[in-house]
Amino acid sequence: MAVLFQTMGSKDAAIEQFTKAADFDPENAYALYQLGLMYKDMGDMDKAEGVYLKLLALFPEHPHANYDLGYIYREKKLYDKAIAQYMKALELNPENTYALSDIAYIYKATGKYDKALEQYRKVLKIDPVQRFALWDIAVLYEKMGMKDKSEEQFKYYHEMTDCGFKKFWNCLD
Repeated sequence: MAVLFQTMGSKDAAIEQFTKAADFDPENAYALYQLGLMYKDMGDMDKAEGVYLKLLALFPEHPHANYDLGYIYREKKLYDKAIAQYMKALELNPENTYALSDIAYIYKATGKYDKALEQYRKVLKIDPVQRFALWDIAVLYEKMGMKDKSEEQFKYYHEMTDCGFKKFWNCLD
Protein backbone atom coordinates (compact mmCIF):
# COMPACT_ATOMS: atom_id res chain seq x y z
CA MET A 1 0.00 0.00 0.00
CA ALA A 2 2.83 2.39 0.80
CA VAL A 3 4.18 2.26 -2.75
CA LEU A 4 0.70 2.84 -4.16
CA PHE A 5 0.21 5.90 -1.97
CA GLN A 6 3.71 7.10 -2.87
CA THR A 7 2.99 6.69 -6.60
CA MET A 8 -0.32 8.53 -6.25
CA GLY A 9 1.42 11.41 -4.48
CA SER A 10 -0.34 10.81 -1.17
CA LYS A 11 2.74 11.56 0.90
CA ASP A 12 1.19 11.43 4.36
CA ALA A 13 -0.50 8.09 3.68
CA ALA A 14 2.70 6.68 2.16
CA ILE A 15 4.76 7.81 5.15
CA GLU A 16 2.23 6.23 7.49
CA GLN A 17 2.38 2.91 5.61
CA PHE A 18 6.19 2.87 5.31
CA THR A 19 6.40 3.65 9.03
CA LYS A 20 4.06 0.75 9.82
CA ALA A 21 6.15 -1.55 7.62
CA ALA A 22 9.36 -0.48 9.38
CA ASP A 23 7.73 -0.89 12.80
CA PHE A 24 6.52 -4.38 11.87
CA ASP A 25 9.95 -5.37 10.50
CA PRO A 26 12.68 -3.07 11.88
CA GLU A 27 15.15 -4.49 9.33
CA ASN A 28 12.98 -3.63 6.33
CA ALA A 29 15.63 -1.73 4.37
CA TYR A 30 13.25 -0.88 1.55
CA ALA A 31 10.67 0.73 3.85
CA LEU A 32 13.35 2.65 5.73
CA TYR A 33 15.03 3.87 2.56
CA GLN A 34 11.74 5.01 1.00
CA LEU A 35 10.79 6.73 4.24
CA GLY A 36 14.11 8.59 4.24
CA LEU A 37 13.64 9.58 0.61
CA MET A 38 10.17 10.90 1.27
CA TYR A 39 11.29 13.01 4.22
CA LYS A 40 14.25 14.29 2.18
CA ASP A 41 12.03 15.18 -0.77
CA MET A 42 9.63 16.99 1.58
CA GLY A 43 12.55 19.00 2.99
CA ASP A 44 12.35 17.47 6.47
CA MET A 45 16.09 16.92 6.75
CA ASP A 46 16.06 16.10 10.46
CA LYS A 47 13.59 13.24 10.04
CA ALA A 48 15.39 12.02 6.92
CA GLU A 49 18.69 12.04 8.79
CA GLY A 50 17.20 9.98 11.62
CA VAL A 51 15.82 7.38 9.22
CA TYR A 52 19.09 7.12 7.26
CA LEU A 53 21.11 6.74 10.47
CA LYS A 54 18.79 3.93 11.56
CA LEU A 55 19.07 2.25 8.15
CA LEU A 56 22.86 2.56 8.07
CA ALA A 57 23.15 1.15 11.59
CA LEU A 58 21.50 -1.99 10.19
CA PHE A 59 23.02 -1.95 6.70
CA PRO A 60 26.21 0.15 6.71
CA GLU A 61 27.02 -0.79 3.11
CA HIS A 62 23.78 0.62 1.66
CA PRO A 63 25.22 2.77 -1.16
CA HIS A 64 22.19 4.99 -1.75
CA ALA A 65 21.56 5.68 1.93
CA ASN A 66 25.22 6.64 2.37
CA TYR A 67 24.95 9.11 -0.50
CA ASP A 68 21.60 10.48 0.66
CA LEU A 69 22.85 11.00 4.21
CA GLY A 70 25.77 12.95 2.72
CA TYR A 71 23.24 15.07 0.86
CA ILE A 72 21.30 15.70 4.08
CA TYR A 73 24.49 16.86 5.79
CA ARG A 74 25.34 19.06 2.80
CA GLU A 75 21.93 20.71 2.96
CA LYS A 76 22.39 21.28 6.69
CA LYS A 77 25.83 22.80 5.92
CA LEU A 78 27.56 20.12 8.00
CA TYR A 79 30.24 19.94 5.35
CA ASP A 80 32.79 17.77 7.16
CA LYS A 81 30.12 15.17 7.90
CA ALA A 82 28.85 15.40 4.33
CA ILE A 83 32.28 14.79 2.82
CA ALA A 84 32.88 11.83 5.15
CA GLN A 85 29.54 10.32 4.13
CA TYR A 86 30.18 10.92 0.43
CA MET A 87 33.57 9.24 0.82
CA LYS A 88 31.79 6.20 2.26
CA ALA A 89 29.43 6.21 -0.73
CA LEU A 90 32.47 6.40 -3.03
CA GLU A 91 34.09 3.43 -1.29
CA LEU A 92 30.99 1.45 -2.21
CA ASN A 93 30.73 2.89 -5.73
CA PRO A 94 33.88 4.71 -6.91
CA GLU A 95 32.08 5.97 -10.03
CA ASN A 96 29.31 7.77 -8.17
CA THR A 97 29.44 11.07 -10.04
CA TYR A 98 26.75 12.51 -7.77
CA ALA A 99 28.94 12.08 -4.69
CA LEU A 100 31.97 13.51 -6.53
CA SER A 101 29.92 16.48 -7.75
CA ASP A 102 28.55 17.14 -4.28
CA ILE A 103 32.04 17.08 -2.79
CA ALA A 104 33.08 19.58 -5.48
CA TYR A 105 30.04 21.71 -4.61
CA ILE A 106 31.13 21.80 -0.96
CA TYR A 107 34.68 22.76 -1.87
CA LYS A 108 33.38 25.49 -4.19
CA ALA A 109 31.02 26.80 -1.49
CA THR A 110 33.87 26.96 1.02
CA GLY A 111 36.33 28.65 -1.35
CA LYS A 112 38.55 25.59 -1.89
CA TYR A 113 38.57 26.02 -5.64
CA ASP A 114 41.57 23.80 -6.42
CA LYS A 115 39.98 20.90 -4.56
CA ALA A 116 36.66 21.55 -6.31
CA LEU A 117 38.39 21.44 -9.71
CA GLU A 118 40.03 18.15 -8.76
CA GLN A 119 36.63 16.61 -7.96
CA TYR A 120 35.01 17.91 -11.14
CA ARG A 121 37.86 16.47 -13.18
CA LYS A 122 37.16 13.09 -11.57
CA VAL A 123 33.52 13.46 -12.61
CA LEU A 124 34.55 14.17 -16.21
CA LYS A 125 36.84 11.13 -16.31
CA ILE A 126 33.76 9.03 -15.61
CA ASP A 127 31.25 11.10 -17.61
CA PRO A 128 33.01 13.42 -20.09
CA VAL A 129 29.84 15.37 -20.90
CA GLN A 130 28.45 15.85 -17.40
CA ARG A 131 26.86 19.26 -17.87
CA PHE A 132 27.13 20.56 -14.32
CA ALA A 133 30.81 19.69 -14.05
CA LEU A 134 31.57 21.31 -17.41
CA TRP A 135 29.74 24.48 -16.35
CA ASP A 136 31.10 24.64 -12.80
CA ILE A 137 34.69 24.29 -13.99
CA ALA A 138 34.18 27.46 -16.02
CA VAL A 139 32.67 29.19 -13.00
CA LEU A 140 35.59 28.09 -10.84
CA TYR A 141 38.13 29.43 -13.33
CA GLU A 142 36.26 32.73 -13.28
CA LYS A 143 36.31 32.84 -9.47
CA MET A 144 40.03 32.08 -9.54
CA GLY A 145 40.64 35.06 -11.84
CA MET A 146 41.47 32.91 -14.87
CA LYS A 147 39.29 34.74 -17.36
CA ASP A 148 40.78 33.17 -20.50
CA LYS A 149 40.44 29.63 -19.14
CA SER A 150 36.92 30.42 -17.99
CA GLU A 151 35.87 31.66 -21.43
CA GLU A 152 37.50 28.65 -23.06
CA GLN A 153 35.65 26.31 -20.70
CA PHE A 154 32.31 28.06 -21.26
CA LYS A 155 32.85 27.67 -25.01
CA TYR A 156 33.67 24.00 -24.53
CA TYR A 157 30.56 23.58 -22.35
CA HIS A 158 28.37 24.99 -25.12
CA GLU A 159 30.04 22.84 -27.76
CA MET A 160 29.45 19.72 -25.68
CA THR A 161 25.89 20.50 -24.62
CA ASP A 162 24.41 22.46 -27.53
CA CYS A 163 22.81 19.88 -29.76
CA GLY A 164 22.62 22.44 -32.55
CA PHE A 165 26.15 21.35 -33.39
CA LYS A 166 24.73 17.84 -34.10
CA LYS A 167 28.19 16.33 -34.30
CA PHE A 168 28.36 15.20 -30.70
CA TRP A 169 27.19 11.78 -29.61
CA ASN A 170 25.79 13.20 -26.38
CA CYS A 171 22.94 14.85 -28.30
CA LEU A 172 21.10 11.56 -28.59
CA ASP A 173 19.37 12.02 -25.23
